[in-house]
Amino acid sequence: MLKLEKLTERQMKILYALNKLQALSRSQLQYMFSLGSKRNANRVLQGIREYTNTKRIGEDVYYLNKRGAELIGGEATVQGNSPLQHIVMRNDIYIFYHYPHDWKAEAKTRWKEGGKEYSVVSDARFTYHGQMYFLEVDIQQKMAENKRKVEKYAHLFRFIQRQQIGEPILLWYTVSEVKKKQLEKWCKEYGVQCEVLCKQDF
Repeated sequence: MLKLEKLTERQMKILYALNKLQALSRSQLQYMFSLGSKRNANRVLQGIREYTNTKRIGEDVYYLNKRGAELIGGEATVQGNSPLQHIVMRNDIYIFYHYPHDWKAEAKTRWKEGGKEYSVVSDARFTYHGQMYFLEVDIQQKMAENKRKVEKYAHLFRFIQRQQIGEPILLWYTVSEVKKKQLEKWCKEYGVQCEVLCKQDF
């Protein structure tokens, strides 16, 4: 039997956040839930250990285990072999853009043009200050694949602009200044409005 009384309201909120966002690092949880010092954060997080699994990627990364998912009526969607670094970087953006209310991870966008159907799957899609953002997190992706993505987004963005439903932005979050410059160059070449953030910016 699950002992609910052991958990504080803040600890329950952390479990719900893990259910929504899949995985969060200690420092992300520390920031999101105002856990104060590292020592205090570790004390609070120690209290949810039986409902979470952790993996060390520079720091502890938390995700729900089966018991935690059952406790809050969610699903344990993350396994030890899931791309945790990718998920954590995606959630850097969720936090940086002030927790968008319409945040959708692994968002598929479909559109029809000239009798053909096209689609693109973004790492996340959200609205910020009335603008539609499409997020691509790049850690180890080959640059040739990234260039193909820019081409595809150029196609989608022209379609969106013709429908007069806003000026979309392609948001890249990458791991090196070299990649950042190349992505900016390609987006400019293809006429894709973009923002490119680097891991070192955080």
